[in-house]
Amino acid sequence: MKLIKRLIPFAIVFSAVFYFIRTSAFYNTRVLVQNSTGVEALFGAIGIIFGLLAAFAIQQEWSQWNALVDAVKGEAEGLEKLHLWANNFPAAVRRAVREDIADYLRALVKEGWTFSERGERSPEIEDIFNSLTSAIYAMSSTAPQFATVSFALLSRIMDARSRRLLHSAEHIPNLLNYTLSFAAFLLIFLSMFIGVREEWLAYLFTISIASLAYAVFLVLYDLNRPLEPGDWHITTKDYEDLLARIRA
Repeated sequence: MKLIKRLIPFAIVFSAVFYFIRTSAFYNTRVLVQNSTGVEALFGAIGIIFGLLAAFAIQQEWSQWNALVDAVKGEAEGLEKLHLWANNFPAAVRRAVREDIADYLRALVKEGWTFSERGERSPEIEDIFNSLTSAIYAMSSTAPQFATVSFALLSRIMDARSRRLLHSAEHIPNLLNYTLSFAAFLLIFLSMFIGVREEWLAYLFTISIASLAYAVFLVLYDLNRPLEPGDWHITTKDYEDLLARIRA
């Protein structure tokens, strides 16, 4: 639905430019129709180049997206299991671990992805996680019977957390991003000069091609920024839900 809302302003602007070009003296439709074979071949070459680049970028970014989703869910699940496993800890350790987990979740929800989307670490969250880690390691000397499982859960959380931070910061290289943007612009702009005798048919084909190119560009834009609000993006909902469950 959001994608359609973003396409509507584009379609309005494109239609206005199309109408201006087709009705102005600057554009000679008959000349272009007579040379349509060459124009179509050149336009097709641009479309193929854009399609190949877009397919490569989308495949790579989709893999990054799935890896980030798995990391977020894995971290939340690991924290929940550690919270439940803490029932077996001595009272003082149990209280410290659970407080650290709750503080960690609250900090993540409060700050959101402010630091992650820049590829940085939050000092507040780092301090809380270090406190949680210290509590687990300290427990190994007072209650060694719980150490193996506790370390396994902590290792799982740390691994998922590291993957979340890694995939949050990865983006399409600037050169490839600029190339894709330029190719999309060429495909959209040059679609207005496709030679078709019937004006309504020319408009139907050109706006379809331009809208498709723009939609692909929007998909790439959102996939390249998975933590920023867009048509779809990754939120802190998993952490919010977990925080609500452990508070209940």
